[in-house]
Amino acid sequence: MKVNFYNNQSNENVINKNLKLISSRDIVFRMAINEKTPMLILHHSTIDGVNYVGIPDFKRYYYIEHVEPYNSSLSRVYLNTDLLMTYQDEIINSEVLITATEKPSYLSNSLPTSRELINDKYMSNVTLTNGTTKILTTIGG
Repeated sequence: MKVNFYNNQSNENVINKNLKLISSRDIVFRMAINEKTPMLILHHSTIDGVNYVGIPDFKRYYYIEHVEPYNSSLSRVYLNTDLLMTYQDEIINSEVLITATEKPSYLSNSLPTSRELINDKYMSNVTLTNGTTKILTTIGG
């Protein structure tokens, strides 16, 4: 399976990240893995200058959460899904209805609804300036 190793030069809260491709490798997974948070065992030289990973077959992008030694030449690399890049097409192409009202209404019977729920939560470690808060909610896909 092809794995792309990048240097991510953008903040975590950016959808279309500025990625510099460092290398691509064909990797064989020797056991079942969790696609959301995979762990790779790689040669130390493979991850020099790398802080971001893309796995096209999974259609996902990942942050390197942490690296720990496995032996004298290999490291365990723990990955965590970057939801903004992984679902960037769905986010950008989502149709949204934005309304303003003095009294919030959380359900409109005139809008189509779906009972299917896919819930992924991403907590950013970026602190916004001036004590402001921003919430990104995506619907569609």
